Order: sequence, then structure tokens, then C-alpha cells
Amino acid sequence: MFLFLEDDDVVLTENVVVLVRLKGETEILMADRTVKTTGFTPLTLSRRGARFRSGAARRKERHI
Repeated sequence: MFLFLEDDDVVLTENVVVLVRLKGETEILMADRTVKTTGFTPLTLSRRGARFRSGAARRKERHI
């Protein structure tokens, strides 16, 4: 599964250790000890991933 962040950035969840929501941002702590930051909440990240898995993202792109 993937986490879809801003600016077409994608994170493979196998590399994620933990998501931490602080001060309006979500920090994604990676297995290699790097940190990515996003404005999306963990719930929003989950919903974006579910849309991708269901194919909704691909259908939307075709209609643009």
C-alpha cells in the first residue's frame, strides 16, 4: 500500500514506522530514519490510498 502525499510524492507503507500528527502536520517516520512531513491527516492519507486501490484515481484522470 502507498501513502499519496502532496506534489506527486508517494511513500511505500512497508517503509513507514509511524505516523505522528503534531501542530497541523503529519510526520511520517521512515525505517531509514528519515522524516517526511505532510499537511494531510492520517485519515485523509488512508482515504486517498483507498481511492487509488479502487481505481477511482485512474478514472478521474481520464475525465480531465
